[in-house]
Amino acid sequence: MAITGKPVKELEGITPASINENILSSPIPLVLRGYAEDWPAVKVSGQSSAAALSYIEERYARVPVTTCLLPAKERGRIFYNEAMNGFNFSANLESFHTFSKMLLNEEDSSNPRGVYMPSTDADKWFPGVVSENNAGLDELDPIKLIWIGNKTQVAAHYDFTSNLACCLCGRRKFTLFPPEQINNLYPGPLEFAPGGQEISLVDFQQPDFRRFPRFKVAIESAQTVILSPGDALFLPGMWWHHVEGLDAVNVLYTHWWRESPAYYGRPSNALLHAVLGLSGLSSSQRKAWRSIFDYYVFNDEESEPPASALGFFKGAINEEQARQLKQLLTDRLKK
Repeated sequence: MAITGKPVKELEGITPASINENILSSPIPLVLRGYAEDWPAVKVSGQSSAAALSYIEERYARVPVTTCLLPAKERGRIFYNEAMNGFNFSANLESFHTFSKMLLNEEDSSNPRGVYMPSTDADKWFPGVVSENNAGLDELDPIKLIWIGNKTQVAAHYDFTSNLACCLCGRRKFTLFPPEQINNLYPGPLEFAPGGQEISLVDFQQPDFRRFPRFKVAIESAQTVILSPGDALFLPGMWWHHVEGLDAVNVLYTHWWRESPAYYGRPSNALLHAVLGLSGLSSSQRKAWRSIFDYYVFNDEESEPPASALGFFKGAINEEQARQLKQLLTDRLKK
């Protein structure tokens, strides 16, 4: 089954020199057609997939890369094993040259294995690619990652940070859902997932609507887009995205940044602590705590109690206050 959602809003004529805050703070996904079409990596990919991989290898820091293999029977779907106590792929460290050969060897196969290098720190592993292909986001100091694979599928998941994903080689299909669709996407375990972030348990190629009936509701709000080399997708943090490689070799160059200071920590840590502290409570107690969280954390109303009554909760928390809060939390977790 191919999910065809509503089209993602597209912008034409945006370049690394002209990208602006309105785009980078958009609450909805945006497609930037031709954003990276003048990059050396994109121009080389127009020659062949082998040329694209050679370009990257020539700018590789000679540090082994994680190389993952999926049996052909998995149809490229990166997921759990049948027992849900492990994953359906193997992972080893290889040279980039070895990885490239493995990937190209599957290019003409009628029943290819899934071969991919998961998101890898571009500054450390591929500094030459970074220096020659600038996305114009230097002021944001983003984390830059490169993902390379064949016709594989990354299950729907969300990321806390915003992302500008630039397609360097091959085509990639993104299926997107707004954050409020979480209940209809059936996320798996918080603590154990193929890429670290919890994923939807629904097989997007063969959805089981008897097991996951609410997925039909999610499909109604889906947005889809296919990126070609040189295209980019701005993805706001917390949007769910399923990513599928459509060609035998595809390369995605992503740029990640957060809107809040790093010293705030990750919201997912707060979620884990909430699970620990609240899941065993009665329904009435959980309802009461929901009201408390709404008051202290999610209250956007203009009418607030006096600042003197809020302590840490008044306005933005500075770095020193964040340090004090972390110490307070650490001390309490030890008890």
